Amino acid sequence: MTKILVVEDNDTLRRGVAQAFRDAGHEVDELADGGVAVERLGAAAYDVIITDLKLPKRSGLEVLRAAIRKDGGTTVIVMTAYGTISTAVEAMKEGAYDFIQKPFNIEEMELKVNKALAHRRLVGEVEFLRSERQKDYSWEKVVGQSQRMREVMDLTRKVAPSKATILITGETGTGKELIAGMIHASSHRRQKHFVKVNCAALQENLLESELFGHEKGAFTGADRQRIGRFEQAHEGTIFLDEVGDMSGSTQAKVLRVLQEEEFERLGSTRTLKVDVRVIAATNKDLQEAIEKGEFREDLYYRLNVVSVHIPPLRERREDIEAIAEFYLQRYATELSKRIDGFSNDARALLRNYPWPGNVRELKNALERAALMAEGRTVQTRDLSLPDDGGRAAPAAGILRLPPTGVDFQEMEKQLILEALRMNNWVQKDAARFLGMSRRVIHYKIQKLGITSDKWRKNRKIPPDDGSPDGAGPGQPG
Repeated sequence: MTKILVVEDNDTLRRGVAQAFRDAGHEVDELADGGVAVERLGAAAYDVIITDLKLPKRSGLEVLRAAIRKDGGTTVIVMTAYGTISTAVEAMKEGAYDFIQKPFNIEEMELKVNKALAHRRLVGEVEFLRSERQKDYSWEKVVGQSQRMREVMDLTRKVAPSKATILITGETGTGKELIAGMIHASSHRRQKHFVKVNCAALQENLLESELFGHEKGAFTGADRQRIGRFEQAHEGTIFLDEVGDMSGSTQAKVLRVLQEEEFERLGSTRTLKVDVRVIAATNKDLQEAIEKGEFREDLYYRLNVVSVHIPPLRERREDIEAIAEFYLQRYATELSKRIDGFSNDARALLRNYPWPGNVRELKNALERAALMAEGRTVQTRDLSLPDDGGRAAPAAGILRLPPTGVDFQEMEKQLILEALRMNNWVQKDAARFLGMSRRVIHYKIQKLGITSDKWRKNRKIPPDDGSPDGAGPGQPG
């Protein structure tokens, strides 16, 4: 909801303007005193401020200056009486967005406020995109010299300058976004935008709006035009993370962009052309998803012009210590602490732990260790990890069964429960740990009656009927 502040000492005018914007669905505060308004701005933030220039105690110019000091993105519209246009021009020079001369009709004011809000949103989007461009996606950010990672780096350096669409695969936390960012930073499009979209984070209609934009009135709640991510990435790169979670409808529209380089905003018949490089990423097996009818084969081949697979951390253990040293020093510097390294036991734990969350989990453990370490050496307790690696499976042939037999269903239940506990009750991670599909673990959880307080209530496991995977019993798998 938009927050608007109206500052005007004429009670009738102030109340009329405030009520008009309340009727339009905005949250409105109204004040009659410039001094009170300046004080209010020290504690509250507003999207738009409408202020008269002549006010008791403090002038409208002082209100403007206070607003800009508090939030440079706040848009200010000044109201001015006949004969004070020069003061309004001065206000514009000091940062006011626009001015309106009294008397005015409310429709004119509403138009100016709507333009001010659109301007504020545009400035926010530009700042967001500029910050994304300035992120450091340098090759030096990839720590480790294992043969597997050298192969990944060699391939990405080779394909970065091309226009080829790239599909990055790998488990959660392996650094797919980092690789995508480095490809963009090394391409001929590096001076343009690198736009990221998490396809798993939004529902179908919201994702389509995010990708392609929409026109005002395209659906309930579409109160303004929205520029989609493909338009924002024009002549640059768009990174579609978790692309395997897109619905069939969205897949078809993305395929069209790849094939025809065109699309329409939701609610529009106007076709827009776009020049954008697509880098996609997924932790799913898309070949398996194709066989199940959950992912379009034609889209897969369009995305998979070049395939880059990032191995999990447990398959390149020679990189673990180098990555650990790198991030430990970074976090120690941020905390203004001197930490020289790890104890022998801590190093052994780092090497032996299987890191199901990959580099992301390792970074979290190191940030915690840097915070908890009391001396100059990180101890095993500072890492807060099981000292046996936490997930080490028994070697083949060592498992012994009692001669009286076992209750297999109970053993299976305990096995799944332990896997869930070790993976913070995230079902997809527990399924991967046990070497089964998400659908199978959903079915077994339901069959065995396993529940958890961590799972949100009133969510059901999807039936094993070939429909797309859901998130399981009340928790995002």
